[in-house]
Amino acid sequence: MDEFGDEEMEQELHEFSQEIGQKVLELTEKVHPLRIALAGVIMLLLLGALVSTWYWAIPRDDVEIEVTYLQRNGHIVLAELFNDGSRSITDVVFIVEFVDKEGSVLGNISEDFDAIPSHTSISGDRMQINVQGYTVWEEYSIQISIEWTDFRGTENKQEFIHFVSEAQTATFSDDCEGVTWFL
Repeated sequence: MDEFGDEEMEQELHEFSQEIGQKVLELTEKVHPLRIALAGVIMLLLLGALVSTWYWAIPRDDVEIEVTYLQRNGHIVLAELFNDGSRSITDVVFIVEFVDKEGSVLGNISEDFDAIPSHTSISGDRMQINVQGYTVWEEYSIQISIEWTDFRGTENKQEFIHFVSEAQTATFSDDCEGVTWFL
């Protein structure tokens, strides 16, 4: 190619790049940063609506139990029952037993609930065991049993055992067999 062809090609490339630059400038003038921010806020609102729908509206069953053990002037067992599902559970029987190594029950919680509404937790004085007069050097277990009927009418039963021999403080979280969805 001769010198004239190279210059012509360079000129065409220069004009083409000028056109692209002009189009980019026009586009940036049309799209204001406020519009971009507004679009981001709208996307966050839509995402929040989706998450809220999952958490509050879609029928699901999600039962959890949290137990805390403390050695304080004896043995203290604190229990909390969660219905983190989006529907009520009914016919709930909740039992927690503090048992020594021979299998003797030293203290227990036994509670029946007709229904536990969705997104509710139950704790307090009636959900605790205070056992005094037994050594802290022996092996003990905390045995948990829960029965309930989910929103579909299915009866469920779960049992958990936790050992507390040398622990001065321990927290146990138990998720009852997965989540029951309406699907």
